[in-house]
Amino acid sequence: MSYEACDLQTDSRYPFDPRANAFELAKIESIRRKQHPLILITSIKSSGVHYFIGPSKSYSNEYPKELEPFITKDDFEIFINEVNDVIVKYWPCFFTFILAFAFSVVTCFLSLYLPRVCIEDVQRFLGYVLERWNETWEEKGIKVEYKRNLLNSELQFYKL
Repeated sequence: MSYEACDLQTDSRYPFDPRANAFELAKIESIRRKQHPLILITSIKSSGVHYFIGPSKSYSNEYPKELEPFITKDDFEIFINEVNDVIVKYWPCFFTFILAFAFSVVTCFLSLYLPRVCIEDVQRFLGYVLERWNETWEEKGIKVEYKRNLLNSELQFYKL
């Protein structure tokens, strides 16, 4: 049977299901964290405009002293500048927010989803940046994660 004729959803020879794979990876990560918990070193607070449950428009570029044993000030500045550049590049324009809030009553607040599309791009590309830096910093024993809650978000640095 050729590759083109293979039905990826029903063919038993192709066991990959992206949803199951993501679930398995989450379970493995949860087990790993129970066995080897990450130790929080410091958090970088957001310093810009927030979207409801999304990232901030920028993060503080002040070098925390807690990171001195792990990364240099220059590396940190390059990292924060790249994070802030990615956010600025994909952040929704002011006009998008105005339209979303102006039509929110008429659309039963469905128009608030309009900026959310761009915010999802911000989160996706921010994830790519963090993943690349984590690969770079893995040998130094440090990991950075993006954490968010309802009205705030931060970048947390962990010791592996």
